[in-house]
Amino acid sequence: IYMKKIKNIKNGLLKRNSSLLSYALKTGVSIVKNRNDPKQILEDIIGVHPEKIVDDLSHYKGSIMKAGQMLSQYGEFYLSPQINEKLKLLHNMTHFLDFDVISSQLNETHLENLEIEKQPIAAASIGQVHKAKLKSTGQFVILKIQYKGIDKAIGGDMFFLKALTSSLKIFPKGIDTTDVFKEIERVLKHEMDYLEEIKSINKYSELLDDQFFKVPKVYSDFSSDKVICLEYINGTHLSNLNSLNLGQAKRDRIGSKLLELFLREIFEFNLVQTDAHGGNYFVSENGDSVALLDFGACLEFDKDLIKFYQGFLKNSFLLNEEGFFKTLHEFMEISGKYLTYERDSMWKYITLISDPWRSSDFDWGSTDIQNEIFEEGQKLRKTLSFKSIPAHFIFLDRKVLGIFTLLRSINARVNMREIFEKIVK
Repeated sequence: IYMKKIKNIKNGLLKRNSSLLSYALKTGVSIVKNRNDPKQILEDIIGVHPEKIVDDLSHYKGSIMKAGQMLSQYGEFYLSPQINEKLKLLHNMTHFLDFDVISSQLNETHLENLEIEKQPIAAASIGQVHKAKLKSTGQFVILKIQYKGIDKAIGGDMFFLKALTSSLKIFPKGIDTTDVFKEIERVLKHEMDYLEEIKSINKYSELLDDQFFKVPKVYSDFSSDKVICLEYINGTHLSNLNSLNLGQAKRDRIGSKLLELFLREIFEFNLVQTDAHGGNYFVSENGDSVALLDFGACLEFDKDLIKFYQGFLKNSFLLNEEGFFKTLHEFMEISGKYLTYERDSMWKYITLISDPWRSSDFDWGSTDIQNEIFEEGQKLRKTLSFKSIPAHFIFLDRKVLGIFTLLRSINARVNMREIFEKIVK
């Protein structure tokens, strides 16, 4: 476990971006040399010493560290195991602030009624987690405490992220990415609103009627816009599942339940926890239950728009080509985001990415489908033409990627077809 105490985090625009931009700028040579190989560009950004970028990103916290966490999700498929193992540290325990500094976010009620351990049990991008005990009952709880001033750094972070994506040539030249960055900024601000997160936790708990999953109880008396007090739950991060030595049957069940929950979020709840990485799931010692830990990125979607996403999933699963393109054209009319494409290339790509859903025994531990998807995606991209990018579903797509990454990381074998047909009527 990689932890280090720091006295402060870099919040100012100048402090953050003067050094962060060097990451964007140093990729220039790699981009020229590896124009059609984003895998190699990512390797070059992180370099031969991934510990350094983990160390740097941990100082910045906020949306910069969140970007590093998202990079590690993609890294599960596109980066070498050695590098990605280091990036995974960003999801778990990293640099933390001295308690004397972060305690300024606490109030008298916290200090009078709780015995708080000064050493955090986790440190994340927006806040850190401390174990505490209720003086009145002796019951253990956790305090999720937000870093002071981290919300003020979002504007500067968006400036950096735009510069980085521009230097990486992630988006085609001349494309309007305004809506994409607006959506990213909106969700980042949402994650930093702890009162909204509390509402999401309570609503999700009401919707969830599955004993396999546990949502921690909120202690409202000790929660505020900067602190969330939650029930303390024992467990092991899903990303450390190997330490539990669970058999294949338990791994398969965990994978199946995660997939089922994702589909319920889309088709039943319309409430999606979009940040699906191993650090946000706690597995019980016997592997018979999973606790859901973080609801900062829990989003509700416009009911009309979510129907389009449902349509994309259903039609691709059924290999209903006409239905898929009808849904796509209706979405373009509603959203105003028009796209021209080569139909055969598009359908080949959709058929490929939906292939796991139609499998009765998909082995995520041995699949190389990600390489096929990457190759077909490159071919499809050459046929596409559009002026602006629809940002409506980027966080839903992130959830799909996150779930598939988790299934792969735990080597689950899943009856994808059965689960899809069970949830999607």
